[in-house]
Amino acid sequence: MNSSIKNVVNKPPSVLITGSSGSGKRTIVHMIKHGKIPDKFPTIGVDFEKLTINETPLMIWSIGGRSGYRPFLTQYYRRMLGFIFVVDSNDHEGIDEACKKLHEIINNDNFEEKPILIFANKQDLTNAMNNDQLRNKLHLDKLNKNIKWYLQATSAIQNQGLDEGFEWLMNSIQDRNDKINPIIETYNDTITMKNHFISLFNITEFTTFISKIISSSFHFLENVIKY
Repeated sequence: MNSSIKNVVNKPPSVLITGSSGSGKRTIVHMIKHGKIPDKFPTIGVDFEKLTINETPLMIWSIGGRSGYRPFLTQYYRRMLGFIFVVDSNDHEGIDEACKKLHEIINNDNFEEKPILIFANKQDLTNAMNNDQLRNKLHLDKLNKNIKWYLQATSAIQNQGLDEGFEWLMNSIQDRNDKINPIIETYNDTITMKNHFISLFNITEFTTFISKIISSSFHFLENVIKY
């Protein structure tokens, strides 16, 4: 079975969280899981955590903002059912770079128009850009209409806006799964039919199969002759 299909059927949803360096990715994950601010150590390379959102297990994969592994990880986008992109709302100088990173993810072939939650973090700071400013700076209104995105103002250190954002993401993943599941069922039925058809060519089974057809044909002819 295709790995992305197996991911939907057998595993907790996997979500990738990424964004600019120092935007608060680790703080968001730690706050959701433990309810407190983590030690001030940035994410180095790749990390993952298992969370529970509304009684639903969720695997969060984190990529550090300066991670050199980023170009090699795009192949794993296909395994993700959703994305979280964290923006430092107070970083006016770095917003163009954040916009570039965001659109690199969305335009990647492996992104596959999955739901993406954008956390506008650090809203507790005086000079933080608001949602309208960020929507313009990140060119969100220019995105493909098929892409489901949501911009959520947050303050990770104050635990504000996180629950609302994750609730939107989980609902969006579920909505997408509801559309995909019939396709998965059709895929599984097709595989079952294919395997059954192949098994008919087993010599013993195939001979029995042919014999049944011949026998049925004779019975049919006998009935025709009678009438």
